[in-house]
Amino acid sequence: MTLCFCFCLHCIAVRPMHFRWALSRNMHDSVQTSVSIKLFSSSNISSYYHIFKSKLCRFPLSKCRELHNFDSARLSEDPYPKEDRPRGQRDLESVLHHRRIIRQHGHTEPIWIALKNGDYTLLDGAHRIVSTYLENKRTILTYMIDIDE
Repeated sequence: MTLCFCFCLHCIAVRPMHFRWALSRNMHDSVQTSVSIKLFSSSNISSYYHIFKSKLCRFPLSKCRELHNFDSARLSEDPYPKEDRPRGQRDLESVLHHRRIIRQHGHTEPIWIALKNGDYTLLDGAHRIVSTYLENKRTILTYMIDIDE
């Protein structure tokens, strides 16, 4: 059986549990980040926007250099030098994991970005951005939350 790797609600529902778990974990992390950087005043408000105000799109990787809450120096051939690994070995393992997924399926799970007053802020997905860059892709699947909407 071939699995669809789009991220519409139907396809999410028929996916194996580990894929649904990853999407749920990514959204949870995105909600937490959006509250901690004060884009939203509470998890409840943030969750509402994540669920009802996000749209799946392809975000140009070239625009990732302009993202707030993302270190654009990571877009290099050595994105996590030994002296700059906030999560230690897990940074490298995560990038390798997402690169394998991209090689197998053409993309990995979507990242989360908020758009507010014309500025883009990364909420979740730094390792996925790096992996997509290293795999020479031009776009990355993104859940875009338009806060101004």
